[in-house]
Order: sequence, then structure tokens, then C-alpha cells
Amino acid sequence: MIDKIAFLFVEGIKNFTRNKLANFICIITILINFTILGTFFVFGYNTDNIVNFFRSKYTFEVFLNSDTNLDQAVTLKNEFLDNTLISSVDLIGKEESAKIFYDEFGEDIIQILGYNPLPMSLKVNLHDKGFDSEEVNLLIEKYGSNSFVDEIVYQGSYVDNIESRINLFIFIFLVLVLLLIFISIQIIGNTTSLSMSNRKDFIEILRYNGASNLFIKTPFLIEAFLQSLVGSLLAFLLVKYGFVIINSYLGVNIKIDDYLWAWMIVLSLIVSSYASSKSMKRILL
Repeated sequence: MIDKIAFLFVEGIKNFTRNKLANFICIITILINFTILGTFFVFGYNTDNIVNFFRSKYTFEVFLNSDTNLDQAVTLKNEFLDNTLISSVDLIGKEESAKIFYDEFGEDIIQILGYNPLPMSLKVNLHDKGFDSEEVNLLIEKYGSNSFVDEIVYQGSYVDNIESRINLFIFIFLVLVLLLIFISIQIIGNTTSLSMSNRKDFIEILRYNGASNLFIKTPFLIEAFLQSLVGSLLAFLLVKYGFVIINSYLGVNIKIDDYLWAWMIVLSLIVSSYASSKSMKRILL
């Protein structure tokens, strides 16, 4: 039994080293496809962080009339806080508004005009969980006619548009994943067919000696597994250190799943197993 297992492994390794050009092309194809897949997986893994970043921008700013006093502004702030859509409200006074103006434009508006024309405002932060754009629009419409309010500025439509684009990206990502898996199946299957065609005499000898189809298939399955293992491992290393370099040079923090290497290798082995089995089934009729 041990001799048979050793024979199968030796034959599988021989097949892998014998068909150098075909295996090289197959490994390069797996490397390219799974590098792209791994990159998509990393972006997908960071999608929640991207969405949460944009959801943190779910705010609108309420500019108050110039004759609104502090007590009235606080009253309006408390009204907003009573609403379940709102997580917090920041009251920005006239002095703080002047400071913000200076930080953005580099000029002291009080020195320019001799007085501070900037109104008080409320920065209203919305809950990102259970967010409903229609309810927010109704809320803004309601307070837009408030006697204390001069103007309400809301960028929610832009945030919603960005989220829609992220969802579109996820859909395209899934389509491309399926396409790349299909290409990998075709390449691995063709390589297995070529390897078996080159060893027809070997297969006939095994059949003559009563070998089962599983016994005949095993060396070619081992060859396909080695192709996938080498290609996917190289792809993982390329993805991992590629993003390490990107994080270092661009100063970003793109996270990589701790188990990305396992997902890539396991997926490549499943693909190779399916592709090679499908190919061998056509030949070993």
C-alpha cells in the first residue's frame, strides 16, 4: 500500500517536472488570475471600512438666523437630540465660526468687516445604522421652515451616490471573480489533457495491469495540485507585499485578512481539482 502511494506521488512529481513549458504557462496563468483575485479580496475585505468612513459623513449643517440667540439655539439643539435619527449635535457659536473661517481662508473676518457676520450653526450627526435617506429628507424639510433656521446644508445625496457605486463595484467584483475562476479552470483542464495525451502509453500499461481510473488519475491530480499550490502561493506573496509597499509609500492603511493565504490556496486547489477531474473524465471513458 505504501509502495503504491509512493509510486503515485513520484509519478505526480515526474509529470510536474516533465511538462515544463505547459506547467510554467499554467502556473503563470494561476499567478496572474489569483493575484487579481487576491487584490479583489483585499478591496472587498476593506469595503466595510470604506462604507463606514462615508457613513461617518452622514451629517447636515443648520445655519441659524443672525438674530437667533444662544438660548434659542440650545432649544433647537435639544429638539434635534430628541429625534431617533440623530446621534449627536454640535453647537458652533459665532466665535468658533470665525475661527473656522480663518482656518479655511487665512483671513480674520472681524478685522476685515469690523464685526462678525457669521451665524451660529448646528452640526447634526446622523446614526449610520438603520439609515433612511427619505426620513432624513423629511426631517430637513420640516426644520427648513423653522423660524430660527436660515439654511440647511446636506450632502447626503453625494454619500448615497458613493455607496451605490460601492455596491456596483461589489457586483462587478463577483462577476470578475467568476470569470477568472472560469479561465483558470480552462487553463488547468487543458494542461491536464496535454499531460495525459503525452502519457498515453503509460496510461495503457496501467490499464493493462488492472489499475482503476482513480489510480490512473492520481498522478495527474497531484500535478494539478502542485501547479495550483505554487501559483496561488506566489500570488499571495505578490498581493501581500504589494499592499505593504502601497501602505508604506502612500501612507494608507489597507488591511489584509489574516487568512487570505488560506482562502487563495484552498480556492486554487478546489479549482484545480474540478478542472483536472473534468478533463480526465473526458479522456478516461
